[in-house]
Amino acid sequence: MPELAFFRHGEELLRVTLTDRTALGSGPECDVSLPDPALARVQAVVERRADGWWLVDRSGAGTAVGGAPVREARLGDGADLALGAWRALFRAAEGVAPGAGETRLRAHDEPPAGAPPPARLRLRAGGRERTVPVTAAGVVVGKDPTCDAPLDDAFVSARHLRVEARGGRWALVDLGSTNGTFISGARVTRAELPFGLPVQLGDAEIVLEPREAPEPARAEAFEGMISRDAAMRQAFELVERVGPSEAAVTILGETGTGKELFARALHARSARRDGPFIPVNCSAIAETLIESELFGHEKGAFSGAERMRKGAFEEADRGTLFLDEIGELPLDLQPKLLRVLELGEVKRVGASRPIQVSVRIVAATHRDLRAQVRAGRFREDLFYRLCVVPITVPPLRRRAGDVRALAETFLARAAPRGVALRWSEEALAKLEAYDWPGNVRQLRNVVQRALLFRGEGLAIGPAAVTFEDTRAAPADGGDDDTLYVRGLTLEEIEREAIRLSLRRNRGKRAAVVKELRIAKSTVMKRIGQWGLHDEGRPPGEAPDPEPDDEAEVA
Repeated sequence: MPELAFFRHGEELLRVTLTDRTALGSGPECDVSLPDPALARVQAVVERRADGWWLVDRSGAGTAVGGAPVREARLGDGADLALGAWRALFRAAEGVAPGAGETRLRAHDEPPAGAPPPARLRLRAGGRERTVPVTAAGVVVGKDPTCDAPLDDAFVSARHLRVEARGGRWALVDLGSTNGTFISGARVTRAELPFGLPVQLGDAEIVLEPREAPEPARAEAFEGMISRDAAMRQAFELVERVGPSEAAVTILGETGTGKELFARALHARSARRDGPFIPVNCSAIAETLIESELFGHEKGAFSGAERMRKGAFEEADRGTLFLDEIGELPLDLQPKLLRVLELGEVKRVGASRPIQVSVRIVAATHRDLRAQVRAGRFREDLFYRLCVVPITVPPLRRRAGDVRALAETFLARAAPRGVALRWSEEALAKLEAYDWPGNVRQLRNVVQRALLFRGEGLAIGPAAVTFEDTRAAPADGGDDDTLYVRGLTLEEIEREAIRLSLRRNRGKRAAVVKELRIAKSTVMKRIGQWGLHDEGRPPGEAPDPEPDDEAEVA
């Protein structure tokens, strides 16, 4: 069958098998929907006629064939179509070598004879991954449990797509899905499916692989934490063993290593999992208010106490109380905390009688509590009461291989829907060479910033990787590894921030206002100014109402 091979920046991204009429453009109604604002919603149609294949322009401005804009043109084998930033090559028959002046496709693209090679389909959805074999009869992927490869994703149609054998190759056919099937950011209805090419459907992803290919080495996930490091695996095993008990646990580790995730994992594996999980950051509360935050107060107990208020211990009754940065707890409050731990009762500020509570304590700190005890800043008896089971979380710089795994995971979560972004090897090498003083939290921020600063194409290069280091600055005031990136204006940064926020929030203006803390009027003005009206909104969905004034942030 005749086909179109689509290129962007010199890289072939997908092939589409032509039907009797194939529409090309930027609109979701097209058979091939290309994400390019330079294209009309329906830019052109390639159709079969009695005398061959023809391109018919539908934009009114002409579509370039062989470098010249045309309204209508017969397509010969190797015809070159310009579609905004995209380029398409027409092949009238598979296996035909290009003539003089024509672009030769990669040698491995020549179709083999007979049946396609044995394959399996890797499915990734909801943080889980599995494979299913692809048979000669094909595989139907969709949300319906009767599909050959069912996916648990709200944005996947009941019968979304089919992978089938065609002409010695594997091909993909969209089955009229609501939200579409995307390859390299382009929405397609049918296309050739080579090995290793990610296909996006809803929030899920599928990849065709050779049947006997070895399983890729990947980090294991544990309650939202991803690591293949031996020390981290030992910490995970300790959580598994200690979680069901009532023992007090203290999580030790540097800032940004994910201590709260460990606390939540302990709660999830305890008998209290159905009760509340209440986190309290002891370093973020003024010393004059921390007693009230922990134990509550009665009405009139002090100036400003206009009503009775429950404390964190009461809120966490029958659940888990997570005391983050316990090393910052004032020394005069520590005996009261010790009493609660030993007797299981709290007394609100201004109250005459204590209240019984059943709470499991999980504490965390980045400080050396033993040194704090020796210095007289932390009570020794409280230390032993809290550190029944200490769990140490290693810093990111000591976790070999985790930087790459985490960077790829964060990129997959933050990338715009339908765009299969990836790191270049140079960018990954730059990430792995850094020592990460801010640990996993800093890595997540670097990944999100790289999305803003990336250039064209699907590969994110080393220039987009920048670090915000709080340590001593160099004498010249900065270099290429600092947060400041030369050549970007504030307007460009603001436009990218709003565009990505719209994609993350599926076009919801109110969510963008809340996430970016920008005034509603500014968000609406910028969306109109930069033509972002349909950014992030699923195809066919009506525009959401403007955010209420209550959502506006000054």
